Amino acid sequence: MSSPLYVGVDVGSSATKCIIIDKSATLVGHHVISSGFDYAEASEDVVRRALLQAEGEVEDVAACISTGYGREHVKIANKHVTEITCHARGARESYPEVRNIVDIGGQDTKVIRLSDTGRMVDYRMNAKCAAGTGTFLESTAHKLGLTIAELDDLAMSSKEQAVVNSYCTVFAGTEVIERIKSGQPREDISMGLFRSIATRVSEMIADPEGATALTGGVATHCRALLRALEEVLEVEIFLPPMPQHAGAYGAALLALKLQLAEKGADTPC
Repeated sequence: MSSPLYVGVDVGSSATKCIIIDKSATLVGHHVISSGFDYAEASEDVVRRALLQAEGEVEDVAACISTGYGREHVKIANKHVTEITCHARGARESYPEVRNIVDIGGQDTKVIRLSDTGRMVDYRMNAKCAAGTGTFLESTAHKLGLTIAELDDLAMSSKEQAVVNSYCTVFAGTEVIERIKSGQPREDISMGLFRSIATRVSEMIADPEGATALTGGVATHCRALLRALEEVLEVEIFLPPMPQHAGAYGAALLALKLQLAEKGADTPC
């Protein structure tokens, strides 16, 4: 067996992510794929691909922690941990001073409030619909004949303030069409969609004090979201090196901590 590896797998509603670190907590492998219809198959596939990059085998995995919607489907996991805990751990690794973590995924938006020591003191999640999420953007972009990347490019060229007032995917689509009919520039409409999400997030943050970090797949692909959040919240938003993998990274760090704790060793985590 080669050097031990520590694996974090985040099985989200839209994408499954994997992070692999070594015993010094150094990133050695990562991958992301669509979650599809079979969470177990997606988790096996993403781990296999990440292991290829890490030049390791399944036998080298000393510990694995899974998180996300489909965390219980990860067969090699030693433990299942909530995405709240894992995103908090992943974000704090890059920014120890972070107090608010905004995680915008495919199906939901979460706001996590941490204490000075990193313990969760508050947690809020959007209602059980796709309002203000990646699906919200994807659906609206589709109605405009655009990809999310194209929507983001348009939004980044916006020069005028505009806000799409509806958070609902259905109503926002109708509002966008009305704005197009009225002749509003499409780049301003596009940025308005991101401001709609930012406004919703601002309403979910109980305490704006302290640093705020943004995680999740939308953060990875949409520069306009970061810009909109900074405008609406009037603070600098910290973006981890791999925002979409923040949950998987936190899970990998917890896997390392778990394995070292079982050995009674000190941990860098």
